[in-house]
Amino acid sequence: MQWRNTDQSYGILAQGLHWLVAGLVFAQFGLGLYAAGLPLGIARLEWLTRHKSLGLAVLALVLVRLLWRFVNPPPALPHAMSRPERLVAVTTHRLLYALLIFAPLAGWLYASAAGLSVNWFGLFQLPDLVAKNADRAALFKLLHQGSVALLALLVAGHAGAALRHAFVLRDDIMRRMLPWTRSRT
Repeated sequence: MQWRNTDQSYGILAQGLHWLVAGLVFAQFGLGLYAAGLPLGIARLEWLTRHKSLGLAVLALVLVRLLWRFVNPPPALPHAMSRPERLVAVTTHRLLYALLIFAPLAGWLYASAAGLSVNWFGLFQLPDLVAKNADRAALFKLLHQGSVALLALLVAGHAGAALRHAFVLRDDIMRRMLPWTRSRT
């Protein structure tokens, strides 16, 4: 296993960050939907506290991943991909990164404006980003929900594209991100 990316494959660190963030994002979808469906009370607050903590973890890991990507560029897209496919792939990745940063920040802004504390797994309290304000809270809640819905659509499209590459096109695109396989080239 290589730590760094090569021309043909992602390194183990990039792969690990990818799959860890993916797992946390799926957990976040479930936690957020579950907590939102609970009646107001202690149980809902406890589940939302977990959701906020995981959201902060996603935010931190995505920032680490972007830093790693900056110092260790990913493998180039294959020349066999058409120009429109390349454009869609690059745009989707950029939007995914943007939403993986924006959605947790919008959630943190919502919690701050709603007067709900944000702490990380009970270890430390984070500062409020804005003063308590019901109108702002409603706006940030809408932005958080909208960005999460768009993120869910992009994740589904990203996963669908990866499966298309693996099972229809049978190229190395998905294989490059799987730690237990080797690139065929």
